[in-house]
Amino acid sequence: MKRSLGRAVLVWLILGAAVWGAAYRWSLLESPRTLRVGEAGVIRYECAFETSAADYTIDFKPQSTDSYKAEVLTQRDRVTSGKRIQTFDVLITPQKAGEIDVRLSALVRHTTFASIENATIGRDNVKRYDFNDETAHLPPVRIRVGENTADLTGTLTLEASVDKTMVRAYEPLHLSLYVRGAGNLEKFIPYELNITGVKVFAEAPQKNLTPSREGFEGEIRQEFALVAEESFVIPPFELKVFDTAQRQMKTIKTSPVRVEVGEGYEPQTLLDPPDLSDTATLKRYALYVALVVLGVVLSEAVRRLWKLRPRRRGKPFWDEAKTSKELAMLLALSGEKRYDPLIAALEAGRVTLREAKNKLSTLQTPNEVSK
Repeated sequence: MKRSLGRAVLVWLILGAAVWGAAYRWSLLESPRTLRVGEAGVIRYECAFETSAADYTIDFKPQSTDSYKAEVLTQRDRVTSGKRIQTFDVLITPQKAGEIDVRLSALVRHTTFASIENATIGRDNVKRYDFNDETAHLPPVRIRVGENTADLTGTLTLEASVDKTMVRAYEPLHLSLYVRGAGNLEKFIPYELNITGVKVFAEAPQKNLTPSREGFEGEIRQEFALVAEESFVIPPFELKVFDTAQRQMKTIKTSPVRVEVGEGYEPQTLLDPPDLSDTATLKRYALYVALVVLGVVLSEAVRRLWKLRPRRRGKPFWDEAKTSKELAMLLALSGEKRYDPLIAALEAGRVTLREAKNKLSTLQTPNEVSK
């Protein structure tokens, strides 16, 4: 296959990069010194190349251990002054107290010159690229992890609201509970609400969360429906939190809510019985009866008049006949024996076309099939 000058120059440039290589260096830009169990922290690594390193890729998948959970939060790649710089933010969440030693590694992949040349000149037998892989050990990080007995960790708020504070007996009351903020919200455990004399219906929590430097941020909403016969008090909800902003344990809680439950609906209270001793009431009911009777009479009158309405007859099948011969043929094709005398009279010329049609009009029945 004939090679073009442009492709040859491109291959030569790639060959130069492959021969001299692209040196790179990993460095640690940011890391937490202390964390609590369940508290997320960010470790920022940077890989700086000496060139634009277009033929290099980094496959970085941090592995979690029994001591911590690791995952890539963000990844940025830029070229500054002809040098490629790639930055990774790794989210570290300790799983137990003590000293943890975070030692991560990444796979640096370099595409070989032969593979690039084959793909560039378009050889048909090339099925895949070839790589030279090198494992890069990232700078180690030591973190001191403290105990944490809190339910959640982060900067969080707790709020409870009801749609009303006065209901009737057995009328449902809707209670909404909100946990908002940033932290290890994925560890939220749904509340169980128990109130004496109250039937509680609870829905599964609805989570609207996005990853953040503290783990997750967003909102968790849990809905309840409460049904009771007597007044009751919704006790305060409590949440033990390690506040990462103030670096201290605290308990956040909602205020108690008193719900007044009134008497329920009874059949005898839904409608007041009519006072038949009142003249105005009797006149009103008499008017109602008269209107009903009038409606029945009008309905029957309309039904009878509808039956007496004039009905338009369709044209009989023989009406379109233009000559006596045509009329005789149509009557014969009908197969009716009663038309035989009239057919004979038409064929003998004893009656005209008009006389025959007039006579047929007297013979037609209401159920006569017509066109």
